[in-house]
Amino acid sequence: MDYHRNFLSAVRNVGVETQEAITATSVEETMSLDHINIGQDFVAVAGVFSDHAFLDYLYQQASIDYVEQNQIYKTTNYVPKEKRQEEARRINTVKSANWGLARVNQRDRGDLNQYDYDTMGGSGIDVYVLDTGVYAEHLDFGGRASHSANMIKHEDKTDMGGHGTHVSGKIIGLEYGVAKGAQVKSVKILNKVGDGSTSGLLKGIEYVIQNATPGKSVVNLSLSGPKSRLLDEALNSLVLKYNIPVFVSAGNAGTDACFFSPSSNPNVFAVGATDINDTVPKFSDVGECVAVYAPGANIVSSYIGGVDSSKSMDGTSMASPHVAGIAANLMSKNNYATAQEVYDAIRSLATRDKIEFDPSKSSSPNNNLLAFNQV
Repeated sequence: MDYHRNFLSAVRNVGVETQEAITATSVEETMSLDHINIGQDFVAVAGVFSDHAFLDYLYQQASIDYVEQNQIYKTTNYVPKEKRQEEARRINTVKSANWGLARVNQRDRGDLNQYDYDTMGGSGIDVYVLDTGVYAEHLDFGGRASHSANMIKHEDKTDMGGHGTHVSGKIIGLEYGVAKGAQVKSVKILNKVGDGSTSGLLKGIEYVIQNATPGKSVVNLSLSGPKSRLLDEALNSLVLKYNIPVFVSAGNAGTDACFFSPSSNPNVFAVGATDINDTVPKFSDVGECVAVYAPGANIVSSYIGGVDSSKSMDGTSMASPHVAGIAANLMSKNNYATAQEVYDAIRSLATRDKIEFDPSKSSSPNNNLLAFNQV
């Protein structure tokens, strides 16, 4: 709070000339600031500052490293224009509702109608899903999903959009999940249409740092947006200082994942998408920032609307939770001193040279690694 008081004191002690340039509204705006602590060394202050003179003043303060716009981040489920017409056909043509679970269980693509799994996989591991919330009452969770925090004003803590429930189901679901013994801790940072802000993301990360147990916790972020130094530094703290592995979606722009946050951050683990034929769909981002690929097309998982509802969705949003689930399984069986050791284990286990990339993207330095869930 000392930093917060010093910040407000600086505002109140602006020089006479600057005071004349700053409107009364700007000063009033500072009274409703969000003060965010990411560990001991990282402090962020979020607010609405509409006066350019006041912003110029902030840039000049020695106690402020930098000022960044509060940007918008979105879920990374792919929504084609013809979605409504094709959705039923997609579900009918999928070889298995759980083809993704079967594929990450095989070195060579075989029968995708069956797979092996550990009924206690991920036991003792908390997966913090920073998303649209979770429909915790869904039967597929078996009571292992809970509401931990809600950073979205004017929305209930539950999932009103479905994205977070789908992601959570793919991580821990009894039918749809990779780690059937893990628990989901929902941190709602995205609204019902899948949008969230930089400040909301920072608050979510702050919550994880304050509540998660290092060595027993995983974070999944199925979202993407503009590059952000603020977000990078917060994630670096979470991963490097608190040793909590973070799995993120590569993005659905069909371009280089290094263009966006959080996928461009070398300290998180970005996941691209594959389809049932081990081909990277056109929507998936690629490039050297993508650590591995996992199933992300025609993925069926739990959904809102009823305690046994399900839905087929596409996107790197669906690929990342496959790998977050694999991490939970590994961490429940092994002790890792750092998040990097978890990342290295996943890379080491991954199946090599099975993925086919779009020829137009072949010039990218792609990592031909398909996630593998060792049972």
